[in-house]
Amino acid sequence: MDKGGSGERRTRDLSWGNARARALMHALARDAATRAGFRVCAIEVVRPKGLLEFVAIYGDLTNAEVRLGTASRLSDMQQIFAAGEPFGLFIWVPEESFSDEMRDEMDGVIVIPDIPVTGEVGDWHPMDMLVARILDERGDLRALVYLDVPVDGRRPDKERLLEISDELSMTLNSVLTAIEREEYADHMRVIHATRRLARSDPARHDVGHLLREARSTLLGALSVDELEIRVFIDQDTDVLDSLGLQMAPEVRRALDAAAARAWEGQYVLVIEPESVWGDAELDTYAPWFSNALNAAGFEAVVVAPVGVDDEVLGMLMCARRTGSRRWTDGEGVAVLELGHDLGRAIANAYATQRERRLLTELRDLEESRHRFLRELTHEINNPMTVISANAEFLATSDFVDERDRRRAQAILRGSDRLGDLLQGLGMLSRVSDPQHPPSMRRIDLLPIVEETLASMTAVAERRGIMLHLVGDTREAVVLADPREIASAITNLVDNAVKYSDQGDEIWLGIERRADGGLSFVCKDEGIGISEADQATLFTPLFRSTNEEALLRPGTGLGLGIVREIMQRHGGSVDVDSTLGRGTAVRLHFRPLSPEPTPRTPTPRGAASWRTGD
Repeated sequence: MDKGGSGERRTRDLSWGNARARALMHALARDAATRAGFRVCAIEVVRPKGLLEFVAIYGDLTNAEVRLGTASRLSDMQQIFAAGEPFGLFIWVPEESFSDEMRDEMDGVIVIPDIPVTGEVGDWHPMDMLVARILDERGDLRALVYLDVPVDGRRPDKERLLEISDELSMTLNSVLTAIEREEYADHMRVIHATRRLARSDPARHDVGHLLREARSTLLGALSVDELEIRVFIDQDTDVLDSLGLQMAPEVRRALDAAAARAWEGQYVLVIEPESVWGDAELDTYAPWFSNALNAAGFEAVVVAPVGVDDEVLGMLMCARRTGSRRWTDGEGVAVLELGHDLGRAIANAYATQRERRLLTELRDLEESRHRFLRELTHEINNPMTVISANAEFLATSDFVDERDRRRAQAILRGSDRLGDLLQGLGMLSRVSDPQHPPSMRRIDLLPIVEETLASMTAVAERRGIMLHLVGDTREAVVLADPREIASAITNLVDNAVKYSDQGDEIWLGIERRADGGLSFVCKDEGIGISEADQATLFTPLFRSTNEEALLRPGTGLGLGIVREIMQRHGGSVDVDSTLGRGTAVRLHFRPLSPEPTPRTPTPRGAASWRTGD
């Protein structure tokens, strides 16, 4: 007795594996029949949710090729197994074991071979069944192997049944190995396809692109007819209703909730025209899904949750049309793991998109800040010029008394300080604007240091301070914007003079580092900087907590400007200072990469003798 199935379904193509795998299964069926002395052998593989599918039929059985790829329910076989008697790996179910009730229930399930009923004791009856159950290491049923129509036409006795079990043990083990190998191949094929997609640059940066490419890639990788990816985070990125099921809102909400439960339990849902497997709550919508699937022409829809860690992000819905091949266990495992890979890719893409939005907002904010500073300095500069001019006139006029002249001088000093502040803000805005990078070129640092020394000497001498150029005075080439570097060095020297006392000395010089880079050094004997102040020294508008430093005029912008200049040059600045004992500030420039050697042009035709042979 061979077996069909209640509610049997046909497939358009053989559903199990590739041609090589199907040929292997057919060879195993032929080997089992030959070894055991039977004319017919059929192999069924267990599919998800208790389904069975014929993958190989050997022997002269009516419509054998038609039965390949058909599927039925495993539950239909449970009563037959219970009625049989085990002999090693096989179960023997003689015709007389079938009760009248079982015969009625098996009507349309059992396929009876076209052989005569002899009525002789010991002859094989068309309804006799000999089936081996193949279990994996966990004890899960993976396949059934049927033997039918013995060559001698006789029923095997108990001894022969045990012999058949022993003789076919290796063949049955080979069937299990073939099933697991094919499932592993399916699993890896899908995982590799998804990971290639997730590693692509566009997929890492754009959720919409990721979902579109994932749908296109997985349609082929999973061998499905239609696929929908639904994301809960942002409905704008959904691939909406790709299956064409036109779900009612309450059905969509119920499916979303079922996907969340599936992620928590790590399983997939199988929706068929008559039932929903895996979720009892969603099964209440089975009639709705039955109508929708029949209208769309789908055999089944498999729903895999998509998420990362303990958060469900959406679901992957895979549909195969009526007549398509059925889902394997390996595909079920693969699509579940696919939900993990796709979830990580979606989460990473969303994180990247958020970072890009934040960077855009920060750039816009920075640009607004620069624009505000430019407009502020421009708008205030005009009235400040008027105020300074009038204050200077009053301070030097013979038509005002001494008290008003002192007031005018105070206004003039205040306007000068405000002018310095505006000039510093303008400079800080320029050197911190990424839209206006420095004009980099190879320059000699030494002339800039010498020019700064010359321009600041008179200022220093008026305060009784001596400036010295020390150290290496050879050519010192760096890659820099000469105007900005001159401004940075001038700021450092100006600060050193400002915070030094009469009789102090200041040393300027250039150091050559072991890594090939250069550093400018400005060292003074001034009032120094406390450790607490050094932590925030380069913050714009910083003012020292040292009372002696606060008595000296300054905008607090100089060192902030220096740091911005060095950062945009790819260099750095550091400070070594002790309160009351002086300060050393160093500007570190990046080492120069070697200049490319100019190529000597090859005269026209000079190499023709090499290629002309």
